[in-house]
Amino acid sequence: MRTIFRKLRARKFSYERLIQVIIHRDALLYNLRAFKERYHTPIAPVLKSNAYGHGLIEVARIIEKESLPFISLDSFFEAVVLRNEKIKTPIVIIGYSPLENMVGNNLSDVAFAILSVDELKKLAKSKIRITIHLKIDTGMHRHGIVEKDLDEAFKILKDNPYIKLDGVFSHFADADIQDSLFTKLQIERWNNLVSRIKKMFPETRYFHIAQTAGSFYSSNLNANVIRLGIGLYGIHSGLETMELHPVLEIKTRVTTLRKLEAGEYIGYNATYKTEKEMNIASIPMGYREGIDRRLSNKGFVLIKNIPCPILGRVSMNITSLDVSHIPDISIDDEVTVISRDPKSQASIETISTISGAIPYELLVHVPEGLQRTVL
Repeated sequence: MRTIFRKLRARKFSYERLIQVIIHRDALLYNLRAFKERYHTPIAPVLKSNAYGHGLIEVARIIEKESLPFISLDSFFEAVVLRNEKIKTPIVIIGYSPLENMVGNNLSDVAFAILSVDELKKLAKSKIRITIHLKIDTGMHRHGIVEKDLDEAFKILKDNPYIKLDGVFSHFADADIQDSLFTKLQIERWNNLVSRIKKMFPETRYFHIAQTAGSFYSSNLNANVIRLGIGLYGIHSGLETMELHPVLEIKTRVTTLRKLEAGEYIGYNATYKTEKEMNIASIPMGYREGIDRRLSNKGFVLIKNIPCPILGRVSMNITSLDVSHIPDISIDDEVTVISRDPKSQASIETISTISGAIPYELLVHVPEGLQRTVL
């Protein structure tokens, strides 16, 4: 059966793609190495949520030959995907994993996050050999072992030789805010707890709390790994001002052109009315393909590097544009929907500002079904 599926997956169909999701290898590696060199700290790239929309498998293949302590994923499924694709980099699953997945796990070099003392109790009763990263709650209060339960957790770990404590981690809630008192409180709690854990479990290798925004505080942390998420993909988060190179761009093409007289309406609910004669183009992308619906009558794409306003509602698979100011426009002309130029009106940063979304949200909504092309 497996052989049949492999043969089906290997079949190639020749067709012309209307949408190109382009991932720039050099930009990704530049960002990774820039953080490593700036902070002189090992970097654990975060590839959860389809590598922030950039493509889980594609990004994993690009960084596989880098010197990495591990890569961070959210789910056991993501780990299965990467191991199935022969990615050998160590993995830490930092999201919740059911006990059944941990017990039945046969993946090599995969560690699981333990997010509560109740999870740890269940794991101890199972008596399976497993490598874990223990999450401690330093104040964000989503999950993680709270301070009052730490003594109980430490006793379980001391009494259970099957469980290998390979890492300890937490997460900043407010690290992107200048002089955040809450971040200072988290740092103090973290540093005190890590000092205690290092004495009790000296063989623990990894201590990590800083994400991209938190990397700014690296010199003040009792930690030896940075989990690099959005910064890996060239998007700034927080207080860091270092040069970054955006990794992703999306291009499509003009599929229809029409001339409208003054007083005509465009799109669902007739939210745009032409005030003069206008040339209107459509592109084969809508909110299903990653153009945020909040860009209706607000956003821009680029044609010939010239900003073109989005007119009317963004539809499921179609978006209309004002191209009256574009000279010699034709069907099949290239359209840049997401630009790698941070100053562009079609950059993730600008789209985020216009739509009121955050860059993370916009990126992870680029559908997995759109093939990524690595340049």
